[in-house]
Amino acid sequence: MHSETDRHPLVAPTSPAPQCIPQSDQARVSALHELALLDTPPEERFDRITRLACRLLGVPISLIALVDTDRQWFKSRVGIDLQETTRVTSFCTHTIEHEDGLVIGDARLDPRFAHNPFVTGAPDVRFYAGMPLAAPDGSRVGALCVIDTQVRHFDDDQMATLRDLAAIAGDELRARPAGRPAPEGWEKALVAHLPDGIMMLNAQGNIVAANPAAETLFGATGPMLVGRPLRELMDEDLLRRRRTGQLREGARYEALARRLDGSRFPIEFSYCRMTWAARPKFAVTVRDISHRRAAEERNRATDERRRRHFATATHELRTPMSSVLGFSELLLKREFDPAVSRELVEIIHRESARLVSLVNQLLDLARIEAGGIDELRIDAVPVADLVTRTLACLEGLGQAHRVSTDIMPGLPPLAADAQKMQQALTNIVSNSIKYSAPGTPISLSAAPEHWGERPMVAIRVRDSGIGMTPQQQAQVFDAFYRVHSDSAAPGSGLGLTILKEIVDLHGGRIALESKAGVGTEVTLYLPVARADDGATSARA
Repeated sequence: MHSETDRHPLVAPTSPAPQCIPQSDQARVSALHELALLDTPPEERFDRITRLACRLLGVPISLIALVDTDRQWFKSRVGIDLQETTRVTSFCTHTIEHEDGLVIGDARLDPRFAHNPFVTGAPDVRFYAGMPLAAPDGSRVGALCVIDTQVRHFDDDQMATLRDLAAIAGDELRARPAGRPAPEGWEKALVAHLPDGIMMLNAQGNIVAANPAAETLFGATGPMLVGRPLRELMDEDLLRRRRTGQLREGARYEALARRLDGSRFPIEFSYCRMTWAARPKFAVTVRDISHRRAAEERNRATDERRRRHFATATHELRTPMSSVLGFSELLLKREFDPAVSRELVEIIHRESARLVSLVNQLLDLARIEAGGIDELRIDAVPVADLVTRTLACLEGLGQAHRVSTDIMPGLPPLAADAQKMQQALTNIVSNSIKYSAPGTPISLSAAPEHWGERPMVAIRVRDSGIGMTPQQQAQVFDAFYRVHSDSAAPGSGLGLTILKEIVDLHGGRIALESKAGVGTEVTLYLPVARADDGATSARA
């Protein structure tokens, strides 16, 4: 065993200097030797786990390593020819020091491994993730690890899969110490605990077993799935595609699947051949990718919206920029009397302010779209405080005194980003002020309500202004759309767009009622804070 390691070019040609092993490591090595697994022939019960680790996690290398005194020995290996390595070059010797495992995104950047021969040379290890395996006494004697030659990152589902596989490997490790037969196989634990749907098929393509995740995916109990041809649940005939060479074992494919109620949903699937109960079977792994598809569609819609915003913004910016350039050029080339010069400067100042306001709103909209919900700092925000700060910001308009408030006592606080929600409410009230006659009243009220089953606070702003037609209401939240473009009231047409983005990110709703010549009522339905939304900021 050792001679094979010494001859392999990946292993350092000289052994590390002898080290004094701590007593705790001596006890750990003793527990490892009591398992009687070192230098034993390969066993299918372990090899299945490493093969599945590669297929489920999409990595080229998977190992079950046992860490001896001065070497690590592989009880099972996929994707590498080595049977053992020196301990000094071992990644897994670090893994057993961490109860929760070890993950290295890029080994070249980790000072512990940057000069490791497995990193600087073949197999060019970049990514490593390992979970420790324990002996019956709890000593961490080895690890299940997966390795990739590409830098990568595991999400929560992938880490859960690795932990489940390591738990199964640990059960097998402890199942037959000193040759005692295992009380039960690992298949039942695997089928029960993996987060992806797993279905076992016979040679005819009929389902013979399914795990709970598959039952959930297809909306059926196990007995309802067993015996059913897989082609009834998927638009793909996997057996036909496999026979014609269109399906590669272990590769990932996308397709549409059907639940038993007839509804369809997108999936990602892969398959592998295996022997179960002494007969050939096919294991199909299925993952619901509805959320991923929805996120991709949202991203495409956002990109398209940004392109439209950019095209419109170019036009909107050109007009005030042309005014600033033209009138400043007049001042530079011609002499005017003081009154005319002042008028020209006022025009330049007004158009410059319009430019600054438009750019600021464009930046606000871009930040909200790019950051999304991750940019929110959700606190428990008292409604009365939000209203008070909003009205204080409107004092500059000189008509904030027209706004009467009716805030129901004892309202629960909002689960909101205080700054963003103040910006949203300010947009509504300032619009009511701008588009209603100076002497008309504006009311702002807040009361508890429900939107469906969700407890909300409804904040209503009502004015007696010029109102909107149904066609105008349908477009009011579109970027750069101004209901009354010929109005003297300043504006870029972005205020209500930003308002809707903010409310949507908070999981709220907007209701709009308006009638031309009568007035407008805008209602924000905003979620209330839970008991754990305290004063400290928390990500939404």
